[in-house]
Amino acid sequence: MKIVKLRLKKYRNYDNLDIELNDKLNVIIGNNAQGKTNILEAIYFLSLTKSFLQVDEKNCIKKGSLFAKIDAKLKTNSNLKKLEILVNDNGKKLQINGNEIKKHSEYIGNMRVIIFNPDDIKLIKDAPANRRRFLNIEISQLYSSYINILNEFNIILKQRNEYLKYIRNNTLNEVYFSILNEKLADLASSIYSYRIKFVDDINKYVGLIFKEISGFDNLFINYIPNIDVSNTDNIKSVMLEKLNNNIDREIIYGSTLYGPHRDDFSFELDNSDLLLYGSQGQLKMAILSLKLSLVDVFYDVSGEYPILLLDDLFSELDVSKRNKVIQYLNRDIQTIVTTTDLDNIDNGLINDANVYEIENGQIIKINNN
Repeated sequence: MKIVKLRLKKYRNYDNLDIELNDKLNVIIGNNAQGKTNILEAIYFLSLTKSFLQVDEKNCIKKGSLFAKIDAKLKTNSNLKKLEILVNDNGKKLQINGNEIKKHSEYIGNMRVIIFNPDDIKLIKDAPANRRRFLNIEISQLYSSYINILNEFNIILKQRNEYLKYIRNNTLNEVYFSILNEKLADLASSIYSYRIKFVDDINKYVGLIFKEISGFDNLFINYIPNIDVSNTDNIKSVMLEKLNNNIDREIIYGSTLYGPHRDDFSFELDNSDLLLYGSQGQLKMAILSLKLSLVDVFYDVSGEYPILLLDDLFSELDVSKRNKVIQYLNRDIQTIVTTTDLDNIDNGLINDANVYEIENGQIIKINNN
């Protein structure tokens, strides 16, 4: 999976940007606040219909403009595609090959991306909601059915929470409540199954990558659901039992206390929580290892490598770790790297890369290979 050409119009600080990308490495160089990360954000937006910065989508519209547009020609194993997103005050319009796509589940997954950003360390340090968001985004790129299941789960969850508040002062309709519980348990079982498989797939790679980069052994991702999912054939029954047996407590809280909406995961090194016992450097390497492991997970599931976006990665690494990461950039993976200084990147890589110098939203130098 490769981007052949990317175009931005009225996006962030770009009036018009039109660049052709190398199938392997592309380096975007420039000082801070010149628009390097905006290009990565645009590619991510085109893939997942939202910014990885978790901001209002209208923020991407250039100041004084009525709209922003991103489009790209994409080469996959099977064909060429053109993806386009138009953002204005009315929302956003998604297109594939000129045809408008109404359902996000039919759009997401057509261009798969993995991004590393220095702020990703928040994935370890922030609240569980941030880690659940990570699971939902990455699984959605691989399985369109997951988006539909998750959306339906959230609708039923909202209905059940509202009903829990209602029956504090009203009579319980046991038939209606039973229907809600049955449906929620069924959807939860599917979500758990996707997440269990996804975390298992990550753990095939993340420990090996972490050891090669950092020298430390035995890193793994510990999935932490709040019900027992050890018997994958019995998840729905376990979930249903939790819902049926804790109604009094849930009425007090006015909220559903069990299910995948309360999941979490942790980074474990030698069976110890990395957040509690790891150094700042180990935390950064764990995040990078997680992101690089996704490259192989995506390939195993889809038969295609995703596009790898690395925002100011090399300034985060010392020379030794930098050289160890480089091996992952020498495979058939289209990679787009931002940096403030080409000295951060190995000359051998630069010789085979496309290099773009950005200043104030303008490409002022392109070295095509």
